[in-house]
Amino acid sequence: PLGCGFLTGAGAVFNSFGAGPGDTVAVFGAGAVGLAAVMAATAAGAFTVAVDRHPERLARAEKFGAVPLDAASAGLPGRIQRLTDGGARYALDTTGSGGLINDALRALRPTGHLGLVARLHTALPLEPGTLDRGRRISHICEGDAVPGLLIPRLTGLWEAGLFPFDQLI
Repeated sequence: PLGCGFLTGAGAVFNSFGAGPGDTVAVFGAGAVGLAAVMAATAAGAFTVAVDRHPERLARAEKFGAVPLDAASAGLPGRIQRLTDGGARYALDTTGSGGLINDALRALRPTGHLGLVARLHTALPLEPGTLDRGRRISHICEGDAVPGLLIPRLTGLWEAGLFPFDQLI
């Protein structure tokens, strides 16, 4: 079960972002990849926000330690900025939605990093100013993971009760 989706979500947090205590992570999309990212961010000691449009996914993200936010709620970037004291340091988009990607960029603090894991099927128009102040975007492939290193880390976290992936199977 610790294949593609779990490696992608958890690897993005641990490897691509290097998130740790005191960091802030906003995860857009709370499917398997997003929930793996939520569990990893929580295990790393980061303050975590999860964004989705499905209440049952948000409930699960909350159970794993994230503050749940409805993707359709008004003023989403501002809400994330308030919750994270000026913006998330890291945001992970698992949806491929242009609107949510722009929301994620606006929710970042200056010099924040947005990682994209979903393949885009249309052009991504960026709104003016979204990359100002050092914000950056990168595509993350399979969580920049080396499976032989990340899988033992995830199973160790599972054994410690910090990465309850078995609750998703």
